[in-house]
Amino acid sequence: MTEPQKQAPSLAMLEEILRRRICSICVDRNVDGTCSISEREECALFDRFPRIIHAVSQVQSDNMDDYITAIREYVCVDCHNQRLDGSCSLREEVRCVLDRYLILIVGAIEEVKGVTLKQGRLAES
Repeated sequence: MTEPQKQAPSLAMLEEILRRRICSICVDRNVDGTCSISEREECALFDRFPRIIHAVSQVQSDNMDDYITAIREYVCVDCHNQRLDGSCSLREEVRCVLDRYLILIVGAIEEVKGVTLKQGRLAES
């Protein structure tokens, strides 16, 4: 018998992992642990989840700037909060969940994919 091949993580599995890791520490959660964001599109992490996975999957780097660039190109580019010049009031006010927790999001996705990121390099960004 051969060992079963490792299957690629499903979007549902990745979403569940990120919900456990990010939602549990998110500043937008209520005292009882539920989310205070009333509309899904207000949480960029889950509103744009497939795009985020795609953007992170396109990068293989120890430099967080490369992940930021990919997120801006694949995810933020058509967000209604981003201005024509590429700036974003939600990012500027540290209210964008995606931007606020990007290091944790990238780390979790890469971990599930089996990629080990150098934490020192991520922490520098």
